[in-house]
Amino acid sequence: MAVQVLVADDHPLFREAIVHLLTRTIPEVVIHEASSLAQSRDILSDHRGVSLLLLDLKLSDTSGIDGLLYLKKTYPSVPVIVISAYDNQAVIQDALRYGASGFIPKHLGMDEIAEAINIVLEGDVWFPGSDDIQENREHEPADQPDFSELTATQIKVLSLLRDGKPSKEMATILSVTEATVKAHLTEIYRKLNVRNRTQAVVLAKGLELPDA
Repeated sequence: MAVQVLVADDHPLFREAIVHLLTRTIPEVVIHEASSLAQSRDILSDHRGVSLLLLDLKLSDTSGIDGLLYLKKTYPSVPVIVISAYDNQAVIQDALRYGASGFIPKHLGMDEIAEAINIVLEGDVWFPGSDDIQENREHEPADQPDFSELTATQIKVLSLLRDGKPSKEMATILSVTEATVKAHLTEIYRKLNVRNRTQAVVLAKGLELPDA
């Protein structure tokens, strides 16, 4: 049976290199390509047999862990490997915490990337420095906000909130009523244990990547 892999990255040259690697190392692989979160969502919707998603954290329409959160909420059965130039421990830990099956720094050699991909395809997980990550997770504050409690729509609302969009504009973007947006915001505040949008934005900023 053919293995279907979705490569979501907005850098065409890197995408081309990964496609070449997959073609060379996985027999009968079927590869789908996307440069945005929206394209990734559409491909996953049309091709329910996708076995693996390779996801860059910076796409044309998203930046940070919120893209991972959204896709894992919408397509929970699809394993995701985050591939990113940002490989500090905080980013790696967030990827692990919010559902990724692996994290591949872009500076790794192609043979190492291929090994990591095959490990995840076999049902295991692959993270660099896994022992250090586990030790750090054991010392995390107990009251750390759990964004995984949010629904896919609430993640999108939180992302728009972080971008400074008012409720009326959010309603237009999401094709819902303003009352629906406000209901989502109320649930977001409750789940994140915050009182207002300012506090929610402060927490959401923690999901963003460092500046390039």
